[in-house]
Amino acid sequence: MSQDPFTRWLDAIKTQTYYGMLRLTPQASPADVKRAFHELALHFHPDQYAGRDPALARSAGEVFKRIVEAYNILSSPELRAKYDLFLAVGKIRMDPNERPPEKKKVRVRTLEEIAQDPRAKKSAKKADAFLDNGNLEAARLALTEACNGEPFNQELKDRLRLIYEAIALE
Repeated sequence: MSQDPFTRWLDAIKTQTYYGMLRLTPQASPADVKRAFHELALHFHPDQYAGRDPALARSAGEVFKRIVEAYNILSSPELRAKYDLFLAVGKIRMDPNERPPEKKKVRVRTLEEIAQDPRAKKSAKKADAFLDNGNLEAARLALTEACNGEPFNQELKDRLRLIYEAIALE
């Protein structure tokens, strides 16, 4: 037995973000959110299915509830900003009273910490100091020296490549 279209729709939106449910991008304006909600609400409002097949009316009602949930979050600037934090950690649904997830603090290792050889560490420490002062060219020279001392240290080479890219953008 095949599912009614609303049951298929309900199954599909279980894995969608609120933006996806309303067929919007995260850059959508408040007017876009309102328009999208009204278009879908007209189609899925349970009153339209009163007196018809009860399973169809129940499915339409469930879809409508999820669309209202999406609209309530995306139409509020505060809740929408909070929801975007939830999305950043992979959560597609949000209880408005739930606290947003904590951003994990990532500590970036210094070049001195990455270097292993004592002479390379000394050059890497110089490169760290130059970077702290915004002197990319001097940092590049010092880090090149560290890389020469540790030719197989891929992480140092990756950081040197980033410095080259930053210099190219200047």
